[in-house]
Amino acid sequence: MLLYLLGKRRKIGMFVMVFILYAFISNIIMITFGLAGRSFPINSVSSVYTDQSEKIAVQMIKGSENNGTAHGITQIIPHYQMVAINLNSGEKQWTKSSANRTTLIGTFMGGLLVHHYDDENGKLSLLDIQTGKEKLSKEEFTKKHKHLIDILGNTANRLAILHDKLYLEGIDGKYYQYDGKKLRENIKAEGYLSTFFFVETAIPNYFASHDQPLDFEDYEEISKYMNDVLMEPSIQPFANLEAKVLDVDLKYKTAIVSYRKTKQPNAEQILLFYDMKQHRIIWEENIGKVNSEQQNPGVRVLKHYFAIQAGDEFALLDKKTGKEILRYELRWNRAVM
Repeated sequence: MLLYLLGKRRKIGMFVMVFILYAFISNIIMITFGLAGRSFPINSVSSVYTDQSEKIAVQMIKGSENNGTAHGITQIIPHYQMVAINLNSGEKQWTKSSANRTTLIGTFMGGLLVHHYDDENGKLSLLDIQTGKEKLSKEEFTKKHKHLIDILGNTANRLAILHDKLYLEGIDGKYYQYDGKKLRENIKAEGYLSTFFFVETAIPNYFASHDQPLDFEDYEEISKYMNDVLMEPSIQPFANLEAKVLDVDLKYKTAIVSYRKTKQPNAEQILLFYDMKQHRIIWEENIGKVNSEQQNPGVRVLKHYFAIQAGDEFALLDKKTGKEILRYELRWNRAVM
């Protein structure tokens, strides 16, 4: 009897060890493969940024892990990561774990500018877009650009990069422009930041694609143009399918519109490219389902392509035809074969 109980305990111990090992390995796999796992929806929390040659696309994503329910409240654990995709091969260029207090601001001073939030003062760092490695750590950036850090706020919502210049509201309430060397007060910066906020509320990530001067008239023109697109006879049939304008080009009078294939919440999303001059749809493309975390596709306009943020996946479409060039699984950090 004693031998039987000892054998039983040994088997239970082995089972517990195997379970713990499995949980540990699962966690490592989730981290290694970039936020993988069941019920782990991905959404983009930044624009898509590219190097000058548009061969590498970088974005910050968040994965939402359901950690169960306690006292009737669902516990969600967020995981953040920067993902760089090689647009020539469709393969991973690099990935970098991040945090919810980190914001990817954009391309600046030959790298990727990152804002780091803390309770009192904000910090900045600079990443190499080719490798993801730090060109300037927070400490190095502070030392080299101390005059900027001294007036930097602890949140990133009053920062914008336009024409290779950083516009910001300082902790002293004044507005500034920084070109990487000289910090100057700029009375126009307040208007730039306000218009930036309003336009990006209507069309998220707009200024990653359209790096242009800002004033309130620009916002009014963009808003009117978006409304005109949605009122077009060719677009009206999609009004009940949650048609949304994702990007506009005022110069060429075109727009990108998305709508659901059906009224079902998990329906596949259709993108269409619309020509306002000819009042016709140039092409349509089914980009698949966009999860509830992402809700709507995001668009980055490149020279020859549209980079599409589609929740769990990233896609590259040909501008002229809408044909899909590549697709990348952000959940697993790998190209779709």
